[in-house]
Amino acid sequence: MKDRRAEANYVYTVARLRGMENNLLDTAFFSRLMDSTGIDDAVKALGETSYSQWISGSSTGNFDKAIDSEILATCEELKSFVPDQEILDIFRMPYDFHNLKVLLKGLFKVRSGELEGRRYDLLSKLGTIDTDELTNSIETEEYGFLPYGLTDLIPQCWQLWEQTKNAQAVELLIDHHMFRAMLKVAEDLNVSEITNWVKNKIDAENLRAAIRLSRMKYDSSKALQFFHDGGTIRADDIAKLLNEPMDTWGRILSYTNIGKVLNSLNEQGDMKFALSDVSKAFDEFLLNVLENAKFSMDAPANVLLFLLSKEAEARNMRVALVCVAGGLDREFGRRLLSNGR
Repeated sequence: MKDRRAEANYVYTVARLRGMENNLLDTAFFSRLMDSTGIDDAVKALGETSYSQWISGSSTGNFDKAIDSEILATCEELKSFVPDQEILDIFRMPYDFHNLKVLLKGLFKVRSGELEGRRYDLLSKLGTIDTDELTNSIETEEYGFLPYGLTDLIPQCWQLWEQTKNAQAVELLIDHHMFRAMLKVAEDLNVSEITNWVKNKIDAENLRAAIRLSRMKYDSSKALQFFHDGGTIRADDIAKLLNEPMDTWGRILSYTNIGKVLNSLNEQGDMKFALSDVSKAFDEFLLNVLENAKFSMDAPANVLLFLLSKEAEARNMRVALVCVAGGLDREFGRRLLSNGR
């Protein structure tokens, strides 16, 4: 098969993205935002950014909705000029599977007698599937037109729930399916950089889980169920790490790119700190996986790189606003900020 780059002209797309990159908020802005004297001061600072159009009509307690609106608007803008919509889908698919979890967990509670179990307020508009359509499909049990293999997955989720009454097991089943679906979309798209990114995303998620399980002293012989197939590192090999001290994991995985992240965390002592520090390192690693796309004026991977940069900006925005609104430790908040452009 030909590389998708040979089939679609991305020169115009990348040129548009380069212009949009100039509007991404940098680390200096977030440093200033973190120094805001209060939430009103923070809102004033946001008046200079694209987020102002969403925040101006929102209460100060509704920043999450405003931030999601900015990301959704970005996705809609990209839809108008990106040749391959599947690249946008790969970015947005995790939000679809988040919504699936929210809806199913709500129905599980209802069928267990909690009449107020549904939490429609937790649904995200960022998925590829309209939330009303997804909600109606699940509540009426009409799954035939849902994408990404959900037609088969949802009945499996119900069967597992009826057998175990274990919502965590259902979430894990959904996550396994999500990564398979993302990898299939990437492989069908046939852009090697994007397929490689999905594989590395699976590695990062597996290692996050491994670190959590290691800290819990979890039995390695029972850990394989928590790891997803399809990454650059076999799920079996991830499970075997639980038999080794965490400070040796980087050396064991030295043949992989993500092994370098583990070595860096170990040198800083961060693997002994909060999982938020580890997650930040993995999120930055996933951005770096696509960094080479910046040197090409026609690489489709630039689309995904831009979206991930926008998502990182949104995470920083949430961290800063929570710290300012809640009067939390600003230095701790700065530790959580991802490296900006």
